[in-house]
Amino acid sequence: MKKNIWALPCALLLGVLCLSSCQKTPPLDNLSSDFVVQTKYDTSVNFSNFKTFAIRDTIAVSTENPKDSVWYDADAQSIINEVANQMIAAGYTRVPLAQKGSADLGIQLVAIRNKTVFGVTPGYWWGFPGYGDPWYWGNYPGWSYWYPYYYRYSIKTGTIAVEMADLKDAVTNQKLNIIWTGIGSGQIGSSKSFILDQCIKSVDQAFAQSPYLKK
Repeated sequence: MKKNIWALPCALLLGVLCLSSCQKTPPLDNLSSDFVVQTKYDTSVNFSNFKTFAIRDTIAVSTENPKDSVWYDADAQSIINEVANQMIAAGYTRVPLAQKGSADLGIQLVAIRNKTVFGVTPGYWWGFPGYGDPWYWGNYPGWSYWYPYYYRYSIKTGTIAVEMADLKDAVTNQKLNIIWTGIGSGQIGSSKSFILDQCIKSVDQAFAQSPYLKK
């Protein structure tokens, strides 16, 4: 397992994309003002073996309001499209969701707002009811997402995460391995445009610090 944490000046913290090398962790007293992107990946995976990807068209949401479950407006689509564009720029081909069963990789996003959770472990968010079931990606009875790397972190006010699942080898492995993850968290302001801007920047930063993804 490898880990990478980058700090960028901002008043928001939202999690983004996945995995990579190592950078100095920002001081804890700066976490409320720095934009942090943490990336991780499965070091046993050869990403050159994957050619296609499908990405969910909504973002899972968890807040203190139980009615919040899915983020699907224009801002959400902008974030999803940025992830897709970065994947295409890295050399992958996007597969329509209607054909997701043929994709090598499945990408899904989750946002967590107005919560403080300490000591979170991988996959915490897929306990949310009604979203993230592995059945979405194919006929995987009784399976759950598997994280080959372990970590703990804290969610403070807001978080966005992007995960990449290995669909190509799921049947052989009898599980859905999450091979690439990116997370950032921190304070969120009330400006929608600010939040969107920081989400987009975090996606870009996550790919920038994950050069091994390029074909």
